Amino acid sequence: MTVPLFDLPGFDPDQTQPNRSRPAAAGAGRLESPGSVAGSAHEVTFLHTADWQLGMTRRHLDADAAHAYTAARHEAVERIGTLAAEVDAEFVVVSGDVFEDHRVSSKIIRRTLDALGAYGIPVYLLPGNHDPFDAAGIYRSRTFAQACPDNVTVLSGAGVHQVRAGVELIAAPWSHKQPGTDLVAAQVARLAPADAIRVMVGHGGVDALTPGGDEALIGLAAVEAAVDGGLLDYVALGDRHSVTSVGTTGRVWYPGAHEVTNFDHIEQEPGHVLAVTLRRSGSSRDVDVVPHRVGQWSFQTVSADIAGLADIEALRRRLDDIDDKPRVVLGLRLVGSVSVTEGAALDELLEEAADRFASVTRPDGAEDLVVVADDGDLADLGVGGYVREAAEELFDRSGSTDLDEARNARDALALLHRLTGRIR
Repeated sequence: MTVPLFDLPGFDPDQTQPNRSRPAAAGAGRLESPGSVAGSAHEVTFLHTADWQLGMTRRHLDADAAHAYTAARHEAVERIGTLAAEVDAEFVVVSGDVFEDHRVSSKIIRRTLDALGAYGIPVYLLPGNHDPFDAAGIYRSRTFAQACPDNVTVLSGAGVHQVRAGVELIAAPWSHKQPGTDLVAAQVARLAPADAIRVMVGHGGVDALTPGGDEALIGLAAVEAAVDGGLLDYVALGDRHSVTSVGTTGRVWYPGAHEVTNFDHIEQEPGHVLAVTLRRSGSSRDVDVVPHRVGQWSFQTVSADIAGLADIEALRRRLDDIDDKPRVVLGLRLVGSVSVTEGAALDELLEEAADRFASVTRPDGAEDLVVVADDGDLADLGVGGYVREAAEELFDRSGSTDLDEARNARDALALLHRLTGRIR
């Protein structure tokens, strides 16, 4: 049986001998089962994770926030090792996209491999579309070869990789960025019946979730048929950044990214790792899948209609209620119409938020919120003399047909409101 913690919709130079510190060789011919133990009971617990994309940057983060975000992504990798010990996992499998691309720094590669070495159990890395096993790829680099610990295996060769007697991984790695075919289906077609517990490790979109006719999409029907027929016990996928159970078997999963990479209207459940327990005894097969949160950051979208000071204060209260602000990237979607006075109050709120949150961004742009100067803006200033004359001129220009001139005049009026507000 599958035991999720929450309800999740199913929708976004070759080596000839495998070595844990080297890329593993491809299988040949029909996939036999060297680890089969006829008539015996098998059970295994492991961690399934994917899409670390270490080296990823986010353009809306300033230098300080970007540094903290990068550190958090590495710390999440370390927490996966801690979780593995807590759940008594035998191994960890990363289903593709360990690294953002082949241009990541040697520092990122070495720090990652140091963290994986500290796990103390086998770690299996599948090349994905961001880090394929090609000639220019990370996994063939001198830095990776020198730094890779003995407990790390790159699943560079398609086919069977024995974890231990009775437990096997069936790998479908990416050898380049445009495979043009269903890599998982190619391995499923070669499977022969076996007693061993089998975990398919693949990367990419599933045709049932992704529209279009991309030939590289993973065909769900063939995968589920293999699961139902006992050829596979679990399908460990990567590519989707939200933890997702696919299909009806409860045995096909995306773990999602280990740390958030996009806003919550795009990624519903990021920052998780799956603890998977598989049991097989004769014709009896069981599966338990439990998501564990390892990520700490969130990208939260806040939408609000703003029509006056009351709405601005309501927005302030909403932002105040958000926890752990230094690790929250805030995406504000504001619509409505405000006066210059109200716009100045809103600007002050947004400046405060920029100091409190990791980042504040306006995904849809500021033009969704219209600032319109009215007679009350002049009255609210409470100034006279030359300042009053300047304010009146700005007020007149705020209604100009020249959009840039009108915007600049409103901005100047808003600044004047804020300056005089501090004086009074």
